[in-house]
Amino acid sequence: MIPIFSKIRKQMADDNKPMKYMRYAIGEIVLVVIGILIALQVNNWNEKRKQKGEFEIVLEQLYNAVKNDTEIFKSDEDRIVDQLKVIDILLKTPDSIPINQLPYVLGYLTYEEVNNYTSEANFHIANVKYNFNNRKQNELSKQIASYVNSLSKKIDYGQVERIKPLFYDLEIPEGINSINGGTEDSNYYSEKDYTTLYNLVRSSKFRTILKTLKTYKLVTKSAVTNNYNDGLSIMQLIKTYYPNVKLLYQDVGIIGTAINGYDDVGTKSTPLIQTDIENSIWELDLYLKKGTVKFRCRNSWNQNWGGTSFPKGKAEQNGTNIPVEEGNYHVIINLSENTYEFIKQDNKKTKD
Repeated sequence: MIPIFSKIRKQMADDNKPMKYMRYAIGEIVLVVIGILIALQVNNWNEKRKQKGEFEIVLEQLYNAVKNDTEIFKSDEDRIVDQLKVIDILLKTPDSIPINQLPYVLGYLTYEEVNNYTSEANFHIANVKYNFNNRKQNELSKQIASYVNSLSKKIDYGQVERIKPLFYDLEIPEGINSINGGTEDSNYYSEKDYTTLYNLVRSSKFRTILKTLKTYKLVTKSAVTNNYNDGLSIMQLIKTYYPNVKLLYQDVGIIGTAINGYDDVGTKSTPLIQTDIENSIWELDLYLKKGTVKFRCRNSWNQNWGGTSFPKGKAEQNGTNIPVEEGNYHVIINLSENTYEFIKQDNKKTKD
């Protein structure tokens, strides 16, 4: 009986071979499918990480472009506020303005840069490639696009042109140097020119022009303020999405008569040292003569900052030259908060 049972068991084992092969094949297929799914998942993860990295690179460029926008808008807003004050003085107390300053005061009212500025954000927005399935990227991109689109709406500044012709009609040179304090040539304007302008600002026709100009300036200020606040909100949205976003200022330096002069004498900026990459803070110890200085990037005036106060103040994009007193200073400019400070050191250090 034993040989018979042995044959039966062998036969059963042979009969189960297809099942074993089937199980083995299924197992192999399952392993291959799992491997493919894992590979697809890893590839998908890598693609998402790559896309996120590319998105953040462009986002950082946009962040810097919008930062520059807000500085320009703030400068425009401050100038318009100052122009409105000048208009009020001309309307209420014209005698308080020295007669030899009238050409420059009137020239200052015609100064307008609001529509001459093109944001770099227009270029960078075209390079944004966001993931349609990523809700945060999708919404942020839409908000940035809306901001950039709003900048394309030009402001009608035809009212400014109503003052300029007055100079030509009266055959008086326009006070184009008013922003920098007027021309150094004391004979640039004649006594007749001053008298003519003196009578002009007191005429009813000119007062009507000034009131119309004031209305225009108020409308313009509202638009500029809106752009400024919109820019700040976009920066905050970008910062919320990408907390590690950084300002990308390069080669910040200081230049001016308090050092070795400006470009007119072939001077280059004195480089500052970046001490805080996160907040874009730049510093340097140096001796300054009595004079003026400005901060700028890459020995270029495309990005520059000035101010009206000393030893510290608000760093204004395209601002006026900063007046400084002689001494040894530790100079700091914070480009994330747009502030500067000249900290006076003891006088043991002397100029070179």
